[in-house]
Amino acid sequence: MESFDFIESGIVLGLTDFDQLRKFKHPSKDFAKHSDAYQFLLKYVDDYGEFPTISHLCENYPTLDTSASSLNLEYAVDKFKSQVLYRQIVNVFNTNKEVLKENPKKAFSQITHSLNDISLVYDEEVVTYNNGHSLDRLNEWQNRTSQRQMGDGLMGIKTPFKTLNNLGVGWLPGELISLFARPTVGKTWMSVLVAAIAALAGHKTLLVSTEMPVSAINLRADVVMANLMGYKLSHKALRNGDPIDEGVYKEFLEGLTNEKSPSLLVCDHINGEGSMTIEGIAGLVRKHTPAFVVLDGIYLVTSGLTTSKAMWEQSHALFYAMKGLCLSQNVSMFVTTQANRDAANVYVPPQPETVAFGDALLRASDVTLSMARVEKDDKKRIVQYQKYRDGDIDIDMTLLDWDVDRGHIEEIGSKFFEESEY
Repeated sequence: MESFDFIESGIVLGLTDFDQLRKFKHPSKDFAKHSDAYQFLLKYVDDYGEFPTISHLCENYPTLDTSASSLNLEYAVDKFKSQVLYRQIVNVFNTNKEVLKENPKKAFSQITHSLNDISLVYDEEVVTYNNGHSLDRLNEWQNRTSQRQMGDGLMGIKTPFKTLNNLGVGWLPGELISLFARPTVGKTWMSVLVAAIAALAGHKTLLVSTEMPVSAINLRADVVMANLMGYKLSHKALRNGDPIDEGVYKEFLEGLTNEKSPSLLVCDHINGEGSMTIEGIAGLVRKHTPAFVVLDGIYLVTSGLTTSKAMWEQSHALFYAMKGLCLSQNVSMFVTTQANRDAANVYVPPQPETVAFGDALLRASDVTLSMARVEKDDKKRIVQYQKYRDGDIDIDMTLLDWDVDRGHIEEIGSKFFEESEY
């Protein structure tokens, strides 16, 4: 890290016009060495409506490093931000040294809270609505229109729901999509389906399972992917070793190895970690750069910092951490979680209040779905739309064909649902 003296001198000596000053958001207290010189510069500008010369600044503050006057201001500001963050983090730990000795648990809580506050301040940006780049939004609209005119007429990643796809917008970068249901309803099958659809459409997809080994996920992916590609397989037969048409299975598997094969990465553990952690998943995303992430079983993910809290108690932080990951890495993410025993009736779509910190789930998610069985037909599922972006959807529930043994999951539609006995 370059010296505070050099970088701060570069800031003070490099601020020479009003536009630069408006963009520099840091108060004088963020300076470690030259806060007085920066305050002098601000007062001079306020008093005289112009900037002091370098010689005038150095005359009044001879400790300024004149060699920094040629430093690129953008570079200096970037380094300055890092230095401010560094000092703030160090200060948090120094402030809590004594507490750490006497009460580590309390110190951990205070340190975590303070670091989170720093993160919020450091990452927050305010953008002027009518700035000089306003016309960029016209170009963005034109790009969206162009995207919808290509391929399947959809912007974003195709979903399993015709109802949503017909709106012209699939899963978009930066979005968090969540699905919750009671155990045995089919969250993992739905995770495999959304991953397979995305991968077949050419989107690099990372499927992370917290509950099933890769071998089990791969068998489910085989029958779902095969069905989407026109092959007929049986999950039960593959799993139990029952007779199948080996030629069909071989042809399907060989098709997965060609240059146009779907890009699907499957993970059931993170090297060097005893459990799935937020940090580990973020590391996988940075390493493999997927466009779409599917996380089956977010309720079994931990922070990686402590294991003292129950998994349900970590849900609030998990939802927002995953939403932050979507935004920072510009990926779409589909996550599943469980409804609790308050939603004991598996034939009724559970509501957000039956999920631990369900209010946080709704706020963090751009799209939220819940799913239930159909009492009279186990080859059907009900999906209820709990939240959809800006509410731009005019249906409440829809019905799915659910023949998972052959990998066939397809929306029948809300109209059929309304007119049927289901």
